[in-house]
Order: sequence, then structure tokens, then C-alpha cells
Amino acid sequence: MDQKLSDFFRRKKTGTGAGVDWDERRDHYLAGVDDLYRQIEQILAEPVEQKIVVLQRRPKQLTENYIGTYSAQDLILAVGDEQVRFSPRGRNIVGAAGRVDVVGERGEAILILQPDSQWTFVESRQPTLRVVPLDESTLAEVLRLVMRA
Repeated sequence: MDQKLSDFFRRKKTGTGAGVDWDERRDHYLAGVDDLYRQIEQILAEPVEQKIVVLQRRPKQLTENYIGTYSAQDLILAVGDEQVRFSPRGRNIVGAAGRVDVVGERGEAILILQPDSQWTFVESRQPTLRVVPLDESTLAEVLRLVMRA
């Protein structure tokens, strides 16, 4: 066996390096999702108060490698006969601390949780990943993308 590979296995067996606290990662993600929903509720407070928009949460189960099965919530935004669903996809996302998909009748958009706990909208993936911070104008852009005209 190659010496480098043998050394690699030896280090893995002795446990050099800190283990990953998967419960802490899951909890950080769920807290981030809750913060996202509060931000959306705050942005949409006026239309909700005027009963133009109705918001509700629905429980769902997520299952991820290393974390297992856990409960999260979808946020459903209803306007007239149309709905938009903010749906958590999971914590284990390459290059991010979590993901929420925004699903409407016209399509989908992706929100990702940055390691600094800031939510961003994925504007494009090709040729390079381009994200913008989520705020009122970004949320409006996301909703225009996924809702009927």
C-alpha cells in the first residue's frame, strides 16, 4: 500500500482533528430559516395587514446525510389564487450553510444561507456563481421570477 494512503488512514484512525457537531449545524440552519421567515414577514407586513397577502407555515421533514431526519417548516405565501412556497432543502450544501427553494407557478429560485448567517439570492450559476443579499428589492425580484405575470 502507498505510504501516503497508509499515513492518511493512520491519522483518521487516531482521530486527529476535531469532529463535526452535526446537531449544532442543523440548529444553526433552522435558526437561519426562522430568521429568513421573520425577514420576509417584516418586508410583507403591510400587504399582510391589508389582507392582500396571506402567510402560513407548514411542517415538513428533511433527511440529510450525517444529520438524519428533522423537522422544518415551509412558508407559504398566498396572493389571490396563487401560492409561493419557501421550502427548506437542507443544511449540507456545498459552499453554503443551507438552502431554501422558492417555488411558484412560473419557476423556482434559490436562496442560500452564507456562513455569516446572511441570506442571499442566487442570481446566476453560470458561468460563475453570482449571489446578491436578500432585501426588499431582491425579494420582489425573486417573487417576479416565480409568480405569474
